[in-house]
Parts: sequence; structure tokens; C-alpha cells
Amino acid sequence: MILFISGQYAGAQYLHPILEKWSVAKFKTKKWNLIATGTSCNYWRQTKIDFNEISEYSYNKVSTYIDLVKPKLIITSASSNIDLEYFFILVAKKKSIPVISFIDIWSNYLPRFKYKEELIFPDFVFAIDNRCKKEMIEEGIPKNLIKIIGQPYLESIVKNIQPLGNKILFASQPVKKYYENKLGYNENNFWEICSKVIKKIGKENILCTIHPDEQLDKLKNSLFFPLKNGRGFKDILDSHTVLGMFSMQIIVGYLWGRKVASIIPDNQKFNQSPLSRWNLIPTLNNPDKIIEFVNKKEDLTNKHRFKEILLDRHKELGILGSIKRFELFLQNF
Repeated sequence: MILFISGQYAGAQYLHPILEKWSVAKFKTKKWNLIATGTSCNYWRQTKIDFNEISEYSYNKVSTYIDLVKPKLIITSASSNIDLEYFFILVAKKKSIPVISFIDIWSNYLPRFKYKEELIFPDFVFAIDNRCKKEMIEEGIPKNLIKIIGQPYLESIVKNIQPLGNKILFASQPVKKYYENKLGYNENNFWEICSKVIKKIGKENILCTIHPDEQLDKLKNSLFFPLKNGRGFKDILDSHTVLGMFSMQIIVGYLWGRKVASIIPDNQKFNQSPLSRWNLIPTLNNPDKIIEFVNKKEDLTNKHRFKEILLDRHKELGILGSIKRFELFLQNF
């Protein structure tokens, strides 16, 4: 039996195409089980995938549970702040059960494996592509642990590209919660810049959203435009332009052929946006540059050319074939 562990929303998204496939195919006999905590539970409820929610846990409780279910393999997301994931890695290694962790986006690699200032590595770490592997090694993750697999969630969503929407999406994320002051900026700085932009371009056809992990009640009351709870890829469906910091919505918008830019204040200490870091999308740091970007016309009415652009982007990020590579690797167990 394979045991999956998820803690954050993005980690659940990564696993979803695999577990959805296994729910209706040969794995329907329940050769797997899913343990979830945190915001990942919200995602699993929305997608109606069977899971067991754990809100209170400890190392000893995890050890007892593993003895009960006797998994042959444990697969966990790497969230950097979910103790449950670390407990499963620690217990699995003590009991000589192989354990795999996966990277769901191209950033923040080594901190995902630090628990109480100590590095805790699984037996394998799934990378997305060669760029991901290179950056992981540069940050200090042992080369021999890394296997290039892809990103199943991203592969699944590019199979059905939808027409461009009519909105400009401003998408926030909980930078302060997960990074504190390490990046030199947070979501408040993001909205300060965006507010200046919206004052000039107007509130018509804009969509301003927050991440499921954000608590911005005070900010909502101080803004002159509506701030809504994000709906993931549905927000991107409604948009032709996606503006954010370095969230998954930036990646999805890029793969879906939207105009995409990363809004990062001047005082950033490190560029967390992979597409920006690789010069695939622009980094904008003041309202005038953002307005210029928004107003720039791009002719995407040629369907053949649009498909070419999309295919180039999908190949660029190495996501095609992710689900197959994931399943093939698991055959080793």
C-alpha cells in the first residue's frame, strides 16, 4: 500500500491527477491511502478525493499509524512548515520504509527539508525538470536523491486550454506567513503597488484575489476595490492578463497563453519567481511599468500561432509526460 501525505494546497494539486486516475482505474481496490492536514484538506473536499484528515498529531501518533497500515512506500509533499510531513519522513526512515518527497514549484528548495534547524531528507526527491534539479543542487540538496519527474498538476491542466477571458487578474499570496521578512517584501507591498495601478486603469474588468492561506480582513476594508477569495485556475480562465508575485497562478497563466508578469518591489532580496528569474516573463516594480505592460496589445487571434506558443511554453517547463514518469518510477516499489 502506498501512503500519500499532503499539507498545503499546492501539494494537493500536484497529487490530484495521480489520485484521480487511480480512483477510477486499477488502483480502485484501494492500494493507496491519503492523509491530509492544513489547507490541503480544502482542496481534497473540493475535488471529492477520499482522504483522512489529521488536525492533531505527534511523532508517536504517526509511528503508531504506520505500524497499523504498514505502507510499502510513503510519498509526501515538501511544504517547509507542516510538521506532519517531517514526522512521516522521520518515522519512515527509522522503520526502513522508502519515502519520497516532491517539489511542486521552482523555488524555496532547501528550506522545505529543514525541521528545527536540521536537514531531514527522504530517500528520493522528485524534481520538475533540469532547471529545477540544477537549482536544488545549488541550494544544497544531495544530487543522488534527485529524480526528474515533472509536475502532474501542470500537465493535467494544459490538456484543455480555454479561450482568453476578459479580466486582468491581480493575484496575491501569503508571503508574510511563510517567509516573514526574508524576501524584503510581502503581500502588503504588492497591494500598495496594485492599488496605484487600479486607480489609473479603473476598476472595470479587474479581478483581485487572495490565496486560501491569507487573512487580509483589515486590508480588505482599506481598499477601494473588491478583494475576493481566489478560485485557483478558475480565476485564470476568466482572465487575459495575470499579475502576481511568484504563486502557482503565475505559472498556470503562462502555460495557458495569458499575458503574465511578476510584480516584485525594488527591495527584494531574492527572486522567487522562476519565470521571472529565467527571463521568460518581465519583472515589474512600479505602477507606470505595469500600466505600460497591461496596455500593450498582443495579437493572439491566430489560433495556429497561439497553439505554437502554448506548446513551446509546455516544453520549456518540462511538464509533458509527468504523470507517466511518476507512475513508472513507482513501479520500482
